[in-house]
Amino acid sequence: MAQLPAERNEPERTEPERPDSGRPGPGRMSAPALSEGHLTLSRLLLVRAVRPATLVAAGAGADPVISWCLPLDEALATDGRLDEVAVYARASELGTDPVTLLSALAARGAVAVIVASDAGADAAAEVDAVRTGWLSQAAIPVAVLPASVGYLRVSRLIGELSLARETHELRYGLTVHRALAELLHTGAGLTALCYQLSRLSGCPAAILDRQRRLLAFEESQGRGLSPLAVGQAMREAAVELFPEVSPAQAGPMIGVVDFGGLRATCVVEPIVLAGRHDGWVVVIESGDPPHPHDLAEHRVVVEQAAMIVGTEMLRMRSVEQAEERARGDFVQALLHGRFTTAHDLQVRAQYYGFPVSGAYGVVVASGLADLVSSESPAAMFQLARDAARLHATPGRQTLATVVGDVLVVIREVSHPERGGPADADGQALAEYASKLESELARRAGRSVLVAYGRVVGQAAAIPQSYRDARVALGLRQRLRIDRVCGFGDLRIYATLADLAVSPAGKAFASEMLSPLRGSRAEDLERVVIEYIETGGNVNATARNLHIHRNTMLYKLDRASRALRLDLRQAEHQFSVWLAYKMAMLAEATEKADHDVRPH
Repeated sequence: MAQLPAERNEPERTEPERPDSGRPGPGRMSAPALSEGHLTLSRLLLVRAVRPATLVAAGAGADPVISWCLPLDEALATDGRLDEVAVYARASELGTDPVTLLSALAARGAVAVIVASDAGADAAAEVDAVRTGWLSQAAIPVAVLPASVGYLRVSRLIGELSLARETHELRYGLTVHRALAELLHTGAGLTALCYQLSRLSGCPAAILDRQRRLLAFEESQGRGLSPLAVGQAMREAAVELFPEVSPAQAGPMIGVVDFGGLRATCVVEPIVLAGRHDGWVVVIESGDPPHPHDLAEHRVVVEQAAMIVGTEMLRMRSVEQAEERARGDFVQALLHGRFTTAHDLQVRAQYYGFPVSGAYGVVVASGLADLVSSESPAAMFQLARDAARLHATPGRQTLATVVGDVLVVIREVSHPERGGPADADGQALAEYASKLESELARRAGRSVLVAYGRVVGQAAAIPQSYRDARVALGLRQRLRIDRVCGFGDLRIYATLADLAVSPAGKAFASEMLSPLRGSRAEDLERVVIEYIETGGNVNATARNLHIHRNTMLYKLDRASRALRLDLRQAEHQFSVWLAYKMAMLAEATEKADHDVRPH
């Protein structure tokens, strides 16, 4: 009968690897638990304490994982599952129908039966006998041990080996955690964490965002991988390697990825904090085939790294949002003129590299409810950042923020040292506004409204440009203008702006329009304005309003009597049209004033 080779009955003692030791090296951890994974029946039978041990029935060649050991009487006394349990019995305890007994144990999940020879029996002869007997029919692995190996020894051995595996894995995990946590404490950033991941694993390491875009990458020992190749391969990798993250995520995923002709095994762990999935940690093992010991270590590395890298990403996101809020506060102060003194403006502008003597114009965009939300500051900040980077001009500042559901951009159109003609500045601002409208429409999937104010010669006058832009935006909405427009493009309105909000202008508009807006006037105002805008064409007005021509004539007659004016005369038509436009302009101006200088 062949004997199994001997092995010392104690776990291998090694020192944990230092974070900066590199790979490979004498200080590298090589715990048995990490080298082969779980304790199996074949590894158990290699231990000196159970020699000589013989596997007489292999159970279809399986090498099951063993975590516990129970005596036969205890296993039979319970009705529960026996998963990862090895059942210990004396040969005499198997009874007269051992095949049925072993089948019942296998059905309940038992992974192996360890049979000890009866006291005084010839173990070798017993093994030879059972090789050709009923044990050859067993559906579960059966191992025969000497009579001297009792249940206490086997049970204790299984417990010690299982605990040794857990202990070594825990020690290695603590080593990895400590090395990464020290970097987290210093705020070194994702690049430094990725570098440490590569040193700990001895392999290339990468950190990806949720869309599998490369945030950080570190090569190791000149394996020929470039960030471009890694980023491309990660985006094209099989979906199974990057599954939808759920609360039941069961550890790292392992799969093969093609890096431009170089096939490598990737160990991937999702980065999840408080139920939020922020990305992935990846270790790339180029060994072909990879050693189980290395994969086991990589699993520990990515599991420990995921939480720490996620914490660093959260910290960086918080810092970025704080900076965005501070920049947004500065932009709000510029728009609303909230500086106590000129010196206060100069100091804060200097911090952001914002020249106070430049020529600036303000661009506003509305209809962005799908793109920004008060409950999603990240989306607001990203939209403002994208608007500031759009059509960037070297040496010129562009600041952006979101006010309610309106995107506001302060655009420098000429540098104070270079200057430029006023027409060129206005043209540059109009060009940027057109590009902004096209980009926002593309992102929203529908049309948006963009308008801009007049160019002003210094930062202190930015509130005036902002007011003009808001007025132009309001007029564009009311007049249904289908193109980007500036306050200067609405020339007649720009001329009437001051008059419309004056007491005389408001009195004129109210006196002229009030007879058409009474409770019994029905829609007389709409009829009169449509009649005037069609050039006094009764038939065209009736068609536009979808009413009969005679009804149209009746309503015009009622309006003339209410106004005590003959609306067929051009002078009277102009008076009503002017009053209507001044009322609309006053309303838009007052709303803009409220937005610029809220109380």
